[in-house]
Amino acid sequence: MKKLFLIATAAVALIFSAPASAQTGNWTKVAGFNVSVNELEHDFGTKPLYTKTEFEFQIKNDSAETLVIKNITTSCGCTTPTYSKRPVKSGKTAVVKVAYDSARIGVFDKTVYVYTNFSNEPIELKIKGTMEETKNKE
Repeated sequence: MKKLFLIATAAVALIFSAPASAQTGNWTKVAGFNVSVNELEHDFGTKPLYTKTEFEFQIKNDSAETLVIKNITTSCGCTTPTYSKRPVKSGKTAVVKVAYDSARIGVFDKTVYVYTNFSNEPIELKIKGTMEETKNKE
């Protein structure tokens, strides 16, 4: 009986400590949006200056309604998003390609705000990493 109580207590604790987004397979459900994404945050790690820093976020429509990406904004002009303006039918996926200006040295942590017809609030996607100067071999 004691074991059953402990298991039940642990299960309740896990439920209430779950994050706002839940991982299912390779997709993360975004709370309150009826969509899933391949990643909420992409870490480029450490890269040399001027190397390609682009990532494709995939947004899957989990709703029976058509998803429309109305607009995308970013936290900085150094981050450029591109996306299709076509509506996304139920079960289909939209791609949001995000490029970072890799000519800036140092740590970066940028947010991409995706506005859809599903909510007045944006879906927040993040990119981060570090750009460092390459050392010349002598």
